[in-house]
Amino acid sequence: MRAPFEFHFRAVFTQAAPDTPFMSARNHKFGLLLSVTLAGMAVLIIEITAIRMLAPFFGNSIFTISSVIGIILAALGLGYYLGGSLADRRPSAVWFFSLIVIAGFSVLLLQFLNAVLLPGIAYKLSLINGPLIVSLLMFFLPAMFLAMLSPFAIALLHAREADRGVGNASGLVFFWSTLGSIAGSLSTGFLLIPHWGIGNIIAGVGSGLVLLGGVGLLMTRKLPKFLPVGLAFLGLISGIALRHTTMAGDHGVVFAADGLYERIVIRDIPHRDRTARILLQDRNISGGLYLDDGSMAFDYTQYFELYRLFTPELKTALAIGGGAYNVPRSILRDSAHATVDVAEIDPSLHALAIRYFALPEDARLRNHVIDGRRFLHDTAERYDLVFSDAYRSFISAPVQFTTLEFFQLAKSRLKEDGVLIANFYGSLAPDTRATIYSVFRTMRAAFPQVYVIATVNPESEELQNFIFVGHNASNPDQRADLGQAAAVEFAYPMLKGVAALELRAADALLDSHAVLTDDYAPVEYYAANAIRRYNAASRRTH
Repeated sequence: MRAPFEFHFRAVFTQAAPDTPFMSARNHKFGLLLSVTLAGMAVLIIEITAIRMLAPFFGNSIFTISSVIGIILAALGLGYYLGGSLADRRPSAVWFFSLIVIAGFSVLLLQFLNAVLLPGIAYKLSLINGPLIVSLLMFFLPAMFLAMLSPFAIALLHAREADRGVGNASGLVFFWSTLGSIAGSLSTGFLLIPHWGIGNIIAGVGSGLVLLGGVGLLMTRKLPKFLPVGLAFLGLISGIALRHTTMAGDHGVVFAADGLYERIVIRDIPHRDRTARILLQDRNISGGLYLDDGSMAFDYTQYFELYRLFTPELKTALAIGGGAYNVPRSILRDSAHATVDVAEIDPSLHALAIRYFALPEDARLRNHVIDGRRFLHDTAERYDLVFSDAYRSFISAPVQFTTLEFFQLAKSRLKEDGVLIANFYGSLAPDTRATIYSVFRTMRAAFPQVYVIATVNPESEELQNFIFVGHNASNPDQRADLGQAAAVEFAYPMLKGVAALELRAADALLDSHAVLTDDYAPVEYYAANAIRRYNAASRRTH
């Protein structure tokens, strides 16, 4: 004789016969609705982590986000259709829980695809089309199998409670599925990503689904003929994936973890016959220093010294985007009485900079975990220097730091003769120069004087960093003579050649490009065109 608990547990997870003593419609409904709630939760967890999974290879861009959302929506649509058709032909709990198990193993397969497939093909694909292709290969099947559960649950509920109508069953299923999606979305952003790695999240979701479906199947005691073979195959692949992930190493890495917004990696690399320590946020190198003397490893970061040509007596500075905190560290070292605010949205970078990038724990540095533009809006401080070097996963600066509204806000927070220095990455080739010239025109609409310095050559069409200087000049009609200013005794060696690197543009050329605003600023599209041109040139040279 079976124990009452077993009868009750089986009643929750299976479609038992109506005359089972311990079976009730409420328990039957609870099991189905619990399953679709957890499935809805899993879909949103996968969707959000998918974006983070692709970001190190393609950037956290509109192309990545649109591709993931589009592919998952397509998978959901097909899954709803296939699930409804299967439920009409085989409306049984065995098939329902089999689908949950298959969905779970398809999620676990992401471990394998993320470890093996993604690194192998991602860098061969463009930043525009690549996310779409990879999303189709990696995320379509898990989302499709999970979507099949909702119409299946509707069919099983309606079969058991036909007197209540199909509308009632549909409303219940979609309500609880949506509630699960809300829980999945919030828990991923506020709990899972801050405390777990992406691999652990995927493994947890997949394992949880397999466990849920497995319990249901064990209670039915009826297994589809194909299931043991399929599960054995999927289990083997998943085991290989987990082993591959565990064994995978990365030479030179001294720290790696998932941050709130991006994958953070600190690595020691050979650079110009020296050893440099660099900070990577997804694909973007956010700073670096030489380990032998602590100097900046990348030339473009040293151009923040341009402020010396306009406001040599630096007392207050704001860095938007801390990165490796090289610029704040240099200001603290070279300006004994200066205070530095840093607006860095990732809460982990400040501690990492202290531990790995020789940032001193100095009371003159005030770290703020906040978006830089929001900080500018909220602060009452006025600065001699605002340095903006926030980047969004390699492809472009965040759009909120490229618009007329941002430049006007930054100007309002500068002292007289203070400067905004901003770094942008782009090319001057005719088909890709929109980023640089649009930012140039936009900044001129906000500042009385604007200077643009090319870090390689103002005539070159190669990708390079451009340093924009917006000067809140006390005399708007008098432009600084960069050649003369760079020759004075306080100028640093990096600044002595800036006059030859200044980019000058005719008014007609600038007027042919858009003024970027919060309403219209397609900077990611512009940047992707430049990267695409660069990739095409690289393929031709190889």
